[in-house]
Amino acid sequence: MVKSIGKRVINPLQFILIAALFLLSACNVQKAQKTLLKSASLKGAHVGIAVYNQTTQKWVAKHQSSNYYTPASNTKIQSCYLGMKYLKDSIPGWQFAENKDSIFLMPLGDPTFLHPDFAYQPIADLIKTTKKQVVLCLPANSDNFSMYGSGWSWEDYDQDYQPERNRLNIYGNVVTVYKKNGGVELKPNYFTKNVNLPKQYTVWSREKVSNQFIAKSDAIKNPEQQIPFITGTNYTLAKSLIEDTLHPAYPIVIQKGWNQSTATIIKTVPTDSLLKIMMYRSDNFFAEQVLLMTSQQLLGRMDDAAIIDTILKTDFADFPQQPKWVDGSGLSRFNLTTPENYISLLQKMEAEFPMERIKAIFAEGGKGTLSSYYKNIPGQLYAKTGSLANQIALSGYIFTNNGSKLLFSVLVANHVSPTSYAVRHAVEEYLTAIMKEY
Repeated sequence: MVKSIGKRVINPLQFILIAALFLLSACNVQKAQKTLLKSASLKGAHVGIAVYNQTTQKWVAKHQSSNYYTPASNTKIQSCYLGMKYLKDSIPGWQFAENKDSIFLMPLGDPTFLHPDFAYQPIADLIKTTKKQVVLCLPANSDNFSMYGSGWSWEDYDQDYQPERNRLNIYGNVVTVYKKNGGVELKPNYFTKNVNLPKQYTVWSREKVSNQFIAKSDAIKNPEQQIPFITGTNYTLAKSLIEDTLHPAYPIVIQKGWNQSTATIIKTVPTDSLLKIMMYRSDNFFAEQVLLMTSQQLLGRMDDAAIIDTILKTDFADFPQQPKWVDGSGLSRFNLTTPENYISLLQKMEAEFPMERIKAIFAEGGKGTLSSYYKNIPGQLYAKTGSLANQIALSGYIFTNNGSKLLFSVLVANHVSPTSYAVRHAVEEYLTAIMKEY
């Protein structure tokens, strides 16, 4: 008797050998999974695993894959999808109109304005060079979002990973304190006023309810420290910062509403350049602004809850399980989703965007937030990390040396390991074992 697979004809001995290799591979994967689940760093934790072989269209591994976990910064994969799909080739940063006397600017949530990571600054150049009156326009209808996302920690108000969200952003909504000439300097320089600058570089903070920056101790810290400032919603501070930095021809005017009959959109940086930074260093501020900019594009206003509800009912309606999704960055513990949902999302991204584009945006093994992991593996890994206290996540793509493409998501909840390194290392060993088999 002769067995056939597709157009290839094999004899019974070959069939038995292939079956044996398949069973051996399955046993090795099960062994790797048992090793992961028995890891001391995961004792008492809840672990969800989903690994799908996109090449053969078969599941490799599933363990509690339909259960819910806090995804932490894996939430940025959702934001990345939105940015790739709805922000198009370049960030639609500002609405612009002019008459013979004035230029009118409506900010649309662009996080790159006067941000040190982006040299291309078309709006800054316009404000600096125009001889006309600059008018900053507030939306006629109020946006519906707060400076912090739902479930964020208010105690982290002075931490660099939690800048405020806003329609008009400047300098990344943070003050940078850095060493200079034996002392310290604040940038924007506007915030140096009324600040007693110590000679020794120290640990800095900010008053909770005001933009008063203070030195907390004499301990020498990093040569650069970033602290979020209170942005406000009426552009008053932004007006002062822009005037202090760009020196427009006239004091800036703030106007509510947009009554210009003609207007154009000024695009700023390439969208993928923003998304790559967001994914490589897990930038919460960029992720939040991508969510709000998507809301502006689809709904005509910035409403985080409304845009999430819209996307869940459209783009993500086919997820295997209904997620709870509340912000763009994953700072909130209110976010809940499943490993199977991430497999579905990764498949959707691959179906809608070229894989080379995805690879260029996702962090590769040994780089970005993965700089300490997946350096010498049997293949290539492109993924997004996620971490909150006692939570670890990793989801992405694997291209094995044997020619297989694997989609994976490993979500860990409630681990009590003293450090996240041991948990991440255990996951790394597990995924490396799977790469060797496929």
